[in-house]
Amino acid sequence: MIEFLVMAFFVAQPVPAAGAAPTDAGTPPAAGAPGTLAPPAQSPGQVQIKADLITGEKTQAVLTGNVRATHRTLDLRCDKSIAYYTQPREVTRVVCTGSVQAQDGDRMARGERAEYDVPSGVLVVTGSPEARQGTTYMRGTKVRLTLGSERLEVENAVIIFEPPPSDTPAPRRRGTGTPARSPAQPPAAPKTPAAQPAPADGGTSK
Repeated sequence: MIEFLVMAFFVAQPVPAAGAAPTDAGTPPAAGAPGTLAPPAQSPGQVQIKADLITGEKTQAVLTGNVRATHRTLDLRCDKSIAYYTQPREVTRVVCTGSVQAQDGDRMARGERAEYDVPSGVLVVTGSPEARQGTTYMRGTKVRLTLGSERLEVENAVIIFEPPPSDTPAPRRRGTGTPARSPAQPPAAPKTPAAQPAPADGGTSK
């Protein structure tokens, strides 16, 4: 239920029923009223935010617990977030704090704080940020990535280039040492047949 309310709050615009009196733009109509709310139509440009709890105000909303914001190809997660929006409920900026994790294609970043500017598609991650693009790992003081671009900027960066994974498994290495051979044994002497006992006397008396 919270997920539906959050998504409706940010991306759905209530459509008044035909002949209905207009409502105050600053006061959302009551949920469940016939003809006033409809599920938002999905589009790539929408900002969708999910969380365990939301506290909405006139120009911003505070979201806490398992926060996840998605916009175009960006997937942003954190512990707490503040979403800033215009009066028609168009999200313009999202600020995330606590265990921030962001992914855009093969680019990933994490830190303690992130600011996402929705119109420009620029995400800035700070707070001991780390980033990865493909097989390249980076860390620094600020990570910046822009949606729709392969560019990834890291200030005061330390970069580690990892070799690409091999397609064929490496052959098993055998031990280089030669197994010790047992000392040669002298050839066994031929066996001498055992002496046969003399036949017993038939016992004939003279």
